[in-house]
Amino acid sequence: MDFYSKIIERLNQNNPYSMHSNIFVTRVEHDYAEGELEVVPESLNPMGVVHGGCLSTLADTVGGAAVISRGRRCVTLTATLNYLRPGSGKKLTCKASVRKSGSTIAVCDLSVTDDVGREVASGCYTYYMKEPLLPEEL
Repeated sequence: MDFYSKIIERLNQNNPYSMHSNIFVTRVEHDYAEGELEVVPESLNPMGVVHGGCLSTLADTVGGAAVISRGRRCVTLTATLNYLRPGSGKKLTCKASVRKSGSTIAVCDLSVTDDVGREVASGCYTYYMKEPLLPEEL
């Protein structure tokens, strides 16, 4: 199993909050990640569309995956997510690209689309890069 596959496996098995939210990382490459939110009744707000918190969790999870593709842990410093239209359908997809990464800070651009390809949200998340991942974690 290659490095990026191990990251995907680790993120999908050791992230209880994302798992509870039906969020899964599906692809990781250097400075890039993709993930999905499987929409279930618990994902919806009282108006029947995907809750903004679910969209933010999806974006944060996938953005963090893009950043840790560099082999270091990270934590979120700032999160800006612009909600462009209601999230609906059976699945939402997030794509995240690291725009800039320095020795301690990484900036990630994100886009969330619905299952017909319409952009639901876009944003920019900033992460603080921490210590390297340990070999036994991968």
